[in-house]
Amino acid sequence: MIDISLEEKSSAATLSDMEIFIFPELMFSLVLGNILSPRLWEWRELEWFAGISQMRPKRRLQRLRQHIMDNYTFNLDLDTWGLTTQQKELGRFSPFLSRDEIASSNALFGYQGDAYYYDIDIRRHFGLDKYSGDTIPYWKTETIEAMDAFRYKQGHSVGAGECVSFAALYAAAAFVVCQLPLESIYLMATPLHSQNFIDVDTGILTNNRRLVTKAMWANNSVISHQARRALEHERVTIVSHATGYIHLLYPKATIDRGVYADFSSKLKEFLVPPADSPDQRLVVPRLPDSERVEFVNEDAALELTTSMSREEIEDRLDSLAAKSRVAALAPYAAHELGKTDAEPFLKAALERSPVSKRARLEEIEELPNESIYDGPSRTAQPDEVWNFGKGDGLEKCFLAANALSLAKGAVVVDNGEAALYGANNEVICRFKTSKRPKEKEICWS
Repeated sequence: MIDISLEEKSSAATLSDMEIFIFPELMFSLVLGNILSPRLWEWRELEWFAGISQMRPKRRLQRLRQHIMDNYTFNLDLDTWGLTTQQKELGRFSPFLSRDEIASSNALFGYQGDAYYYDIDIRRHFGLDKYSGDTIPYWKTETIEAMDAFRYKQGHSVGAGECVSFAALYAAAAFVVCQLPLESIYLMATPLHSQNFIDVDTGILTNNRRLVTKAMWANNSVISHQARRALEHERVTIVSHATGYIHLLYPKATIDRGVYADFSSKLKEFLVPPADSPDQRLVVPRLPDSERVEFVNEDAALELTTSMSREEIEDRLDSLAAKSRVAALAPYAAHELGKTDAEPFLKAALERSPVSKRARLEEIEELPNESIYDGPSRTAQPDEVWNFGKGDGLEKCFLAANALSLAKGAVVVDNGEAALYGANNEVICRFKTSKRPKEKEICWS
């Protein structure tokens, strides 16, 4: 039986960059959560992707890139998900990594990278200079549903997301829409960026919304400079794959040793400029050292194939919940309250949704009764409801509980209604709901 802490499960519901740094399984669990999303499978029915299975892999990815370019923008606004403090988060993560290890390797806690990042003043670069030195953003990684929902937020006309969100979306869509095997997709996280290496043709790098081929990597264009920045100036902290992960700081790696060696070799070859390219600078990626880790993975293999339907993939992951950490965490990353315990979701909702603290009960009551998540049990966090201005009745109850800072209470779902109860068992609010969580009475104190 897989043993997963409450902190890790609740982090799957929040999916902040710093949580993925501490719990590296979350990166691939988000990929699986997106793969399970009916929203992503709807892309296969779009006219834009008609006949994609007959295209060469590189052409499939280029078709995917254009869809993403047309429907999403990059967003790293500090106010979207709210702020926290270094001390609060260091205390929270201290059971898993020491303060010094976190500070030396994570951009939010002190890591500055090479001289490049000192030169640009990293806090000013991200807009943190207007806050105290201890203040840091949540920088939550968005699910596909949250990325789509940005179109409802003021100032946005299409979907949006940050770099980890795009990496997870590209990985999931490359599998579901482009029908490329998961085993050919590698997710790489540096302290300040996330991108993928896809092992097709001579290799393709994803970089936020864009794709970079080997020829583009060294063509001295603006796009190539943007793509090169992280691998030129930063260490790679995490490499995540269908077989597992390797982390810069952890002494054990779960990724298959041979798979990691093959990836390392192919990435290094991809970064060698072609002889006729205008930019001949050689970038040698600083990957986690395979010689310093013990390769150990006792989890069952995912064994997901492109011939599987969404339902078959869901059944396979359900069967692996007791044998694979990433499979067990996938429904938590997908906000799937129909299959998961409510406590981790609730912990994230009440402790890590600061931006929705400003909501007032009368404003919550006026929100359209519509979830950004499809289906009977995928459920938005309070900050998602508040940011995107809509929510199912169950989601509104969680939002109200967070906004009122209820230390004790309960949310009860019964007969198509969700009700929020206070400490004295009084009804604070009641809304219609179409959600059907596994637990009909969710209490906390």
